[in-house]
Amino acid sequence: MTSRTYRSTVRDRAAAVTRTAILDTAEALFAEHGYARITIKRIAEEADVAQGTVYAAFGSKPALVTALTERAADDAGIGEVLTAIETATTGDEVVRLVVRSIHDLVRRRRHTMTALFDAAMVDQGVAALLDRIRQLERERFALVAARLEQLDALRPGTTAGDTVRVLEYFVTPPSWFRMLEIGWEWEGAGVFLTDAVCAAVLRKV
Repeated sequence: MTSRTYRSTVRDRAAAVTRTAILDTAEALFAEHGYARITIKRIAEEADVAQGTVYAAFGSKPALVTALTERAADDAGIGEVLTAIETATTGDEVVRLVVRSIHDLVRRRRHTMTALFDAAMVDQGVAALLDRIRQLERERFALVAARLEQLDALRPGTTAGDTVRVLEYFVTPPSWFRMLEIGWEWEGAGVFLTDAVCAAVLRKV
């Protein structure tokens, strides 16, 4: 490795560390105080970097939320559960996999999701991003519904579209947030939501 390449590698690593520190700080501040109340200046101070560094790395508050969302979207668990669903042999197993995976994702990325929902209320660009995320959720739920149809696990008269809507109602992040808000614990909420989805869409055996 040449000295120029080494210096470039060191700079890249330092930049990546700084970027992560800024994102982690922004995520925590947005979640605790609300998107609208936090400024780039405050993020820079808390992350112990210059304000210009934040602007150079991200450009704006909405871009910070976008970067946080992209980081969450790289979560390996999403792809893993879709693969697991393909080998599941019962409807109950499919539903448990889906609810558990979203439970785990929301627990890991709760602050990012809080920032996203909060920012979407005041920024059109973030609102459009949230719309795209919800469309992606529907597409993934459609894959789940198709697998349940393949297993002949749906209740008579229940369509794939019905199943997608039930999943959207019961297991998307806002549902988890509401459950926690009214006093449910994580594990108890997971059991309740699993049972609710099974009762709503699955054939009785």
